[in-house]
Amino acid sequence: MNEPMKQAIKMTSAVAVLALLGGCATISSTMSSLNPFGGGAVKPAVLQEFTPQLKVANAWSVDVGDSEQGTFAPVLLDSTVYAASEEGQLIAIDKATGKTKWKVKVGAKLKAGVAATLDTVAVIDVNNNLIAFDLDGKQKWQASIGSDVSSVPVGASGTILVRGIDFSVIAYSASNGGQRWKYTRQLPPLTLRVNSPVDVNNARVYAGFPGGRLVALDLNAGTVSWEGALTSPTGTTEIERIADVTGTPVYNFREVCAAAFQGKLGCLDAVSARPIWTVDFSAPSGASVDDRYMIAPNELGDMFAFSRSGGKQVWKIENFQRRLPTTPAVIGRAVAVGDFEGYVHFIERDTGKTIARTKVGSTTFTSQPVPVETDALIVQSRGGSVALISVQ
Repeated sequence: MNEPMKQAIKMTSAVAVLALLGGCATISSTMSSLNPFGGGAVKPAVLQEFTPQLKVANAWSVDVGDSEQGTFAPVLLDSTVYAASEEGQLIAIDKATGKTKWKVKVGAKLKAGVAATLDTVAVIDVNNNLIAFDLDGKQKWQASIGSDVSSVPVGASGTILVRGIDFSVIAYSASNGGQRWKYTRQLPPLTLRVNSPVDVNNARVYAGFPGGRLVALDLNAGTVSWEGALTSPTGTTEIERIADVTGTPVYNFREVCAAAFQGKLGCLDAVSARPIWTVDFSAPSGASVDDRYMIAPNELGDMFAFSRSGGKQVWKIENFQRRLPTTPAVIGRAVAVGDFEGYVHFIERDTGKTIARTKVGSTTFTSQPVPVETDALIVQSRGGSVALISVQ
């Protein structure tokens, strides 16, 4: 078995494990529908030839260290890109040149990062400590979270937001690490252990939960502004009834849009939580949202685009079947998607046609591509490469 396949299987196992959060056990086997190489029935799709219609280039690449496991996403703050890795390295990179401004070796291996506010960057180590640094790389404080963490932390308005494996949302002060508030809710017997960060907009924190629920929390107080249902569990067994919201809910034009595993994909009104539209769909890794489309892969890796105006399917492509596509990211007229061999594909969002492709390393990615401007995005491979891709 080659190294890309090994990396892909490790990533799939980390995402697909089911946690019995009502007790203390964890089911260690993966769900066969999420294993891209399970059973040997379907092999990863062969890359198709195409006519380039978009100019992309790897502007720079920096090694931040391997991350075979954990959830890591680079973040841009002003003109600096911050990234971290499982090896325990936190690095600051000049966005324009790709030169390293500083890097620090955290005392333990890391499992998640990076969160950033105006004066703080933070990561989470394997002992579930939230560790914060100033913008020069000097450690500011450390706080024990008290529970396992499965998602990338998020920084907003002087606050660092962390999600526990029990899907709790915990807010910490970026200045001193003091806990500001914590939100928890009762969960069904079985849930997916997935990377489900929060979205922050208009002083609200939007979070998805098992059972197909979406919740809006006040950023300052942690109180519930509203709760809505994207989907409802169905089926006769606990596994069939898993309907967890996956990926990050996205606030966009007075709507909050999200996707669920074995459930639905759609948008709720951001004021009343009333469903605007939903369609039956199973999304194990969430969806991307812009003003025109909602785009998401299913369990096999088939990519779908739905109209934001009502949920009508616009296109479907099978180019990424069993290639472990990342959650897509919209950049201009294109949608960027990474795969398990280190390729970043650019799809025309109106048609689903491939219009560009580039390669960053030879492993899968730690997160979806991160747009940093209208003409650039950042990716991080599990092999350690953090790269800026220009898009013209």
